[in-house]
Amino acid sequence: MKMKKIVYISFFVGALGLNSCSSILDTPPTSTPSESVYWQSKADFESALTACYQGMQEETLSWIIPTFDCLTDNAYGNQGSSKIYNADMIQADNIDPSTTGLIENIYKEAYRAIARINIFIDQLNKYQGTDIASVRNQMEGEALFLRSYCYYLLYMFYGEVPYIDKPLTLETQNMPKNTLEEVYTKLTTDLQSAINKMDDKTYKEAGGHATKGAAKALKARVLMFHAYGDDGTVAHMDDLEEAYTLLGTITGYSLDDNYADIFRPANQENSNEIIFSIKYLAPNSYHIFDNSYGNYGMLNPVEDLTKEYEEGDNRLNQIIAFNDVYQWEGGDMINLTKSSNGKRMIKWLRPVLKQSDFWNQTERSEQDIVILRWGELLLLRAEAANELGKPGAADMVKLVRKRAGLEALPEGLSQEQMREAIRHERRVETPFELIRYYDMRRWKIMDKLNGLVLDPLYTNIIPAWSKKHEYLPLPQGQIDFSNGILVQNPNY
Repeated sequence: MKMKKIVYISFFVGALGLNSCSSILDTPPTSTPSESVYWQSKADFESALTACYQGMQEETLSWIIPTFDCLTDNAYGNQGSSKIYNADMIQADNIDPSTTGLIENIYKEAYRAIARINIFIDQLNKYQGTDIASVRNQMEGEALFLRSYCYYLLYMFYGEVPYIDKPLTLETQNMPKNTLEEVYTKLTTDLQSAINKMDDKTYKEAGGHATKGAAKALKARVLMFHAYGDDGTVAHMDDLEEAYTLLGTITGYSLDDNYADIFRPANQENSNEIIFSIKYLAPNSYHIFDNSYGNYGMLNPVEDLTKEYEEGDNRLNQIIAFNDVYQWEGGDMINLTKSSNGKRMIKWLRPVLKQSDFWNQTERSEQDIVILRWGELLLLRAEAANELGKPGAADMVKLVRKRAGLEALPEGLSQEQMREAIRHERRVETPFELIRYYDMRRWKIMDKLNGLVLDPLYTNIIPAWSKKHEYLPLPQGQIDFSNGILVQNPNY
């Protein structure tokens, strides 16, 4: 299957959707194809697996991810934007279980994708046909990886959630939460099963399908989240050791020569750096990224981020435009829609080479949304190496800095100095990729937001964070529908 093809086979998508009841954990509709007419051949399972990939195109699972930097010290949401999903309220610690937007949508969309995947895995395990014998493990591994990514988000944002691993019925549609450690254990177990089942190919070789390397990378990310204790120091050294080892066994990837190419649709197909992405191909499969972030400017990078870049760091001007103008290589100087602080996110946007080609409201965007890539994972392994006292951290950071046009780190840094250097490098390498929130949460530095002036032009906007709201509340509608089975997170 060609790499792009995987995203626009739409058959079976509606059949794997959920019904219109209030609960998002409830059973699929009775219109789902029965086993007597579907799940009868390899072709049926291929179509259904494609539908599982298509389920990952939910907004908060894919193209909305730059918005999550508006929960950190990297950006602030354009207050006039309906697409910012109340990120500004979360950033200000002004939330409750009835807050709509991200709080509601992450939960709803992740479980909607999970329900689709659970049907697929259940039917795969029931199927007795021999025509899928050679691909059965690979199919199940891919589905487990996709489901694990959804649970990774739920684990990071909500903590204790129901870990549903089978299709639900009317009798079982309301499920209690699993504890935080149970979610972590189930998630890492599923990822290890995916690792064991999938082929060891690169993303390009696999034609856009999930791979063993992607499952290793995601498991390493989960391990590194779990490794840190309440005070931000390492509490589980075994997690670091496993993550370090896993990342060291991922092969076949390298840094792309040009940082910006990783995020531009014209160049992503040939990337040597992308390990997994949510794929699109307009006009059949698209999102509205360019209109929302380009034309409308629904988030604003802030000075607290831009001041982190060293002189000569070529990433800055590939990520952020200043003074509402920008010039892509080979193009004219473009006048951008004015922002409230003179800073605009350029990363991910389709290049506009002349003013008449500006993004518009009917734009059908097709950027693949990169979930895992080699540059970020090099820095993650460097972090693990440094915390474990292993050699090689500086060399991994050097590769990333070299692409950015920067010199290697000074020699002889202490472990603490190297820790700060790696954390700095992760911040300037990964804005708007849902990495900064992940990092701030696990390093326990979210309290930096309290009273922080994000940008001199935002003196009236005061972020806040409280330990009691470390995890988001579960959506109130789900609590109400569960008849007391689903218990709200503490302090809400």
